[in-house]
Amino acid sequence: MKLNEYQIAAYEFAEYQDKFYPVASLMIEAAELADLFAKPWLRGDSDGIDPEHKCVLGEAGDVLWQLCAILSDQGIPLEEVAAYNLQKLRRRKVNGTIKGSGGNR
Repeated sequence: MKLNEYQIAAYEFAEYQDKFYPVASLMIEAAELADLFAKPWLRGDSDGIDPEHKCVLGEAGDVLWQLCAILSDQGIPLEEVAAYNLQKLRRRKVNGTIKGSGGNR
């Protein structure tokens, strides 16, 4: 499936009144995804990591949906974001700044 196809199909499930809803929800869903890895890491074990990745798929899907909703509300195709991001990463790699910090690398 192409990214824009997913974005269009996923947006059919957008049932919110305020465009801030997916913005706030993205922060929550991203934290839930990170938590799947952070808690086992903090404990120093891997017992909490789902070996079949069902939880990871679920939370990552929630993050993706919220991101797509935000972008759809702004009229921005997900494939455009992906292409822009790859260009930025390539530029940083060429410039030797991929491990740097800050936005202006």
